[in-house]
Amino acid sequence: MPREKVKRGRRAAEKADKEAGKRKRDDAPEDVEPKRLRPSTDETNEITEGADYIALDDGQEGQENFASGDMPFYGLLDPEEQEYFSRANEVLELNQFGDAEERSVFIESVYKEADGKELKIACSQSCSRLMEKMISMSDMRQIRRLFNKFIGHFLHLVQHRFASHCCETLFINAAPGLMEKAPKPKKNKNEDEDEEDPEPELSLTEMFMAVIQELEGNWGYLLTERFASHTIRVLLLVLAGEPVDLSLTESIVASRKKERHGLATDTQEENPVAKKRSVPESFEATLKKIMQDMVSGIDDTYLRALATHPVGNPVLQVLLYLELSHFGKSSAKDSKSVLRRLVPNDEFEEGTESTIFVRGLLYDPVGSRLLETIVRYMPGKPFKGLYKNFMRDQLRSLSRNITAGYVVLRVLERLGKDDLENAVELLVPQIPNLIERSRVIVPKTLIERCITRGVNTAPIARALESSYDSDPAKRLSQMLWLEGAPQEDAEGEQKPNEFGSDSNANPKPNTGAKLHSSLFVQTMLTAPGPVSGLVYSSLLAQSSESLVELAKDSTTSHVLQKALTLPTSTLQFRRQFAVRFTGQLTDLALDSSGSHLVDALWPATKDLFFVKERMAQELAQNEMALRDSFVGRAVWRNWAMDLYKRRRGEWAAKAKGLDDSNGAGEKPKSRIELARAKWAAQAAENPNKAAENPNNEAVGSSRSQRLDG
Repeated sequence: MPREKVKRGRRAAEKADKEAGKRKRDDAPEDVEPKRLRPSTDETNEITEGADYIALDDGQEGQENFASGDMPFYGLLDPEEQEYFSRANEVLELNQFGDAEERSVFIESVYKEADGKELKIACSQSCSRLMEKMISMSDMRQIRRLFNKFIGHFLHLVQHRFASHCCETLFINAAPGLMEKAPKPKKNKNEDEDEEDPEPELSLTEMFMAVIQELEGNWGYLLTERFASHTIRVLLLVLAGEPVDLSLTESIVASRKKERHGLATDTQEENPVAKKRSVPESFEATLKKIMQDMVSGIDDTYLRALATHPVGNPVLQVLLYLELSHFGKSSAKDSKSVLRRLVPNDEFEEGTESTIFVRGLLYDPVGSRLLETIVRYMPGKPFKGLYKNFMRDQLRSLSRNITAGYVVLRVLERLGKDDLENAVELLVPQIPNLIERSRVIVPKTLIERCITRGVNTAPIARALESSYDSDPAKRLSQMLWLEGAPQEDAEGEQKPNEFGSDSNANPKPNTGAKLHSSLFVQTMLTAPGPVSGLVYSSLLAQSSESLVELAKDSTTSHVLQKALTLPTSTLQFRRQFAVRFTGQLTDLALDSSGSHLVDALWPATKDLFFVKERMAQELAQNEMALRDSFVGRAVWRNWAMDLYKRRRGEWAAKAKGLDDSNGAGEKPKSRIELARAKWAAQAAENPNKAAENPNNEAVGSSRSQRLDG
């Protein structure tokens, strides 16, 4: 018999094994075990085998939890469409339009091209950025049309990785138009009119209510959903009429990693979303119901677990903020309120649930942020119990910890004068240790609060003086952290700075520690007395070369500027300090950071005319170099050097503050103006005498015209 034809070689054998395995999978019965098991509605708050998350059931039937595999697919853009929208994104990124009308025409043309493809664009990785830019630059008519096309899909869109950001931007930019009346749709339709995109019949208020109706029954799940949680936070703030400003670093709406696409345009003088707004009355009751639905089906144990949940924690912060700030602190008395469920006891005695909960949040990087929100907005009675029975005895140890130190800041901000004086006594012995570790956030806030409350800062000055070198020249280098970053903290662990970078990874000066040290020194300059005197004496001990180096550094340059312009800066200090920069002004004026110091020298030498005139002469000798530089031209303009060259007398009056265009000084009155003022004062004192000669004003004015002529 002829033998069977078999291919030889290792690759042929592997291919045959793969085909055999494929046949076995095809012959297996279908749906033996599902890929993903959805949590059972019969068992609440239990981990289901095979589930990707712990379901936070809100106790409502019919709740739909959409996993990534259940998300609807809206299709992909064609290559030609992809290329068109990519070019449109580049055009909006460059923003080289002639005026606002030209840009609005371009945006309208992109909207026409995107008609019927809005959901595809929102779910596209690259084009979703284009939609965010377009929404932020659109008018209310365009926003309403786009909003209307998203209705019915919000439950899926808010959970999408890219579309959720478009929903967030849409909610933010639609908020200012909530109180505007919706334009009535046109009934007469001509053949020439474009009927493809009719005006929506719903107002923005009705559209937001439609969104809430879509999300109804899913709040408990969306609370901890990775992509939906930030959109839910924005929606809650919009319903409350609270500011929604993503540009703030302390914003609870978005993280620092949030890509901010077109959130502000060059034509907006004020960001309308960064201030409180009026909202319809129906939103108040709707907001209360949503907040109740979010946490009503969650027991206290799971609610406290959300405090350390990286996704649920920010939503919990928004709920606490709205509960205590928007609805008033009296709402915390309700036993079903979020604060009362988290912190049931006001006295914070040892062993109580409140004390155990707070102690667990103090050293947690995620939970401490919620504790900051609680301390900042909680009513006065529970705060006093928290401070006196729990926080006061631990201020020293808490201030040494990187995470708990931020909670100490919030506590110091709420202390009265007597409690603050006590806190100063407790924290002053700890200041040298904090300075050594470059943890200056607590001393910085302590100085700020002492200035606000009128507390004596002399003990803080003595502690700072003992923390640094006795030599004023070396003291400034230590204050500004120019000698290197900390290598190790007291616990023997690698100490990250306040920005989270590893200090041991780079032996050079730590950028984060350097920035915080610069802010700390600037705060010291604002404190009158011996605290600011430490900095001023150190600045006078520096050589001109070292001061120029500090002025060219983007971080330390602010210290020199503050030293010249703050009210604590005396005339004697400015007379000695300003002359250190003569001969170096051109070099500084051509530097991006040093030019700001040269600008600060203008108001600093207001009462030192001979110094200012010498500096202006130095700048005038290097006119061509300054005019060839962008920052140099700014210095030339701020110093009014054109006026200095052409009308030296007017420049001298401006330099002395006698003719300040900024309102800092006043032009001296002429004799005629003084006579008019004198006559007006006499007329005000004796109105009867002025009435006897009503022509005095006309005579005076005619005389002044002749004299002025």
